[in-house]
Amino acid sequence: MNRIALFSATTALVMLFASCGTTSSDGTTKTADSSTVGTAAAVQRIRAQEDSLFNKSVFDRKGATALKDVYLAFAKNNPLDTMAPEYLFRAAGVYRTLGEPQTTLDLYDRIIKDYPEWRRLADTYYLRAFTIDNDLQKKGEARTAYEEVISRYPEHKFAADAKQMIENLQYTDEQLIEKFKKMNEGSAAAKGE
Repeated sequence: MNRIALFSATTALVMLFASCGTTSSDGTTKTADSSTVGTAAAVQRIRAQEDSLFNKSVFDRKGATALKDVYLAFAKNNPLDTMAPEYLFRAAGVYRTLGEPQTTLDLYDRIIKDYPEWRRLADTYYLRAFTIDNDLQKKGEARTAYEEVISRYPEHKFAADAKQMIENLQYTDEQLIEKFKKMNEGSAAAKGE
C-alpha cells in the first residue's frame, strides 16, 4: 500500500517538475546565455505543450510521446543550456509513465554522467533507484542504488526515504500491505479512535 502511495507521490512529483521548456527551431546549439528568439519561442512551445497535456483529465499517450520527443530534441540541440538536464529529467518521467523503465534509467544515467553538478542530481539518483525497485523489480540492484543515494546525499530528504525503501525490500507487496495496516491500526489506537 505504501509503495502504491509512494508511486503516486513520485508520479505527481515528476509531473510537478514539468513546467518550463524549449526546442531550437533552427537546429543550432545555444547556451544558456545566448537568449535567442528561437530558444525563447521553443520554450513557449514546450510550455504550451506541457499545459495542454497536463490539463487533460485523461492520459494522452500521443501527447506524452510528443512531449518527451520535444524534451529530447531540446537537450540534443542545446546540450550546454541549463535546461538540458531538466528536460532530460522530465523526459525520463514521461518514459516511466509510458511504461518504458529501461529508457527511463538510460536517461537518469545520462543526466548523472553528463551533468554531474546539476542541482537536482539527488532526485535523479533516488528516482533511478525507485525505478529499478518498482518498475524492474530488481531488488539487489535497487538496494545498491538506494545505498548510493544515502552515501552521496546523507543529509538530503531522499536519504531517509532510501533507508526506508531498503528496509521494505525484504517484504512482498502483500507483507507490506499487512505491515502498514498494523501500523495504521496502532496509530489509530494511540490516538484513541
